[in-house]
Amino acid sequence: MEYDMAALSIRERDFVDACLASWTGISTRAPIPVRALGYSDRDHFDDEVGRLRRATSAGEKLSEVDTARVLFLSELAFGSELFGAGIEFRMVSTFDDSEGVAVLRTLQRKLYTNLGARSLFDPELYAPRKD
Repeated sequence: MEYDMAALSIRERDFVDACLASWTGISTRAPIPVRALGYSDRDHFDDEVGRLRRATSAGEKLSEVDTARVLFLSELAFGSELFGAGIEFRMVSTFDDSEGVAVLRTLQRKLYTNLGARSLFDPELYAPRKD
C-alpha cells in the first residue's frame, strides 16, 4: 500500500520538510536511528532523507515503510531533545510548539498504519546493503 503525499496540506508538507531537513542540520549532533530505520550507515541515511524530502515536497506516493520513516523521523526531529532538534526546532522552522504539535498530531492520524509500523521491523531492512 502506498500513501499519496499530495494528500497532505502544504503546511503539513512544510512541517515534514523542516523535520527532515533538521537531520542534515541541527539534528546531526544527535545520535541518529540509522539501524532502527534499516539504513546501513550515515551516508545511506543522508541519501534517503534527501529522497524522502524531495518525494514529500513533490507530493509523490511513498511506500508503507517510507511513510512510516517520514512519520518517525518527523516525530523525533520535532519532539525529541535526545535524538532530534527538540526545543531548538523553532530555530530551524517557522513552527512554534503549539502549531508543531497540532500539525504532528494531524500527520500521525494521516500517516500511521499498523502495517507501516510493523514494516520498520522487517528483518529484510537490516540485510547488508547491496550497491
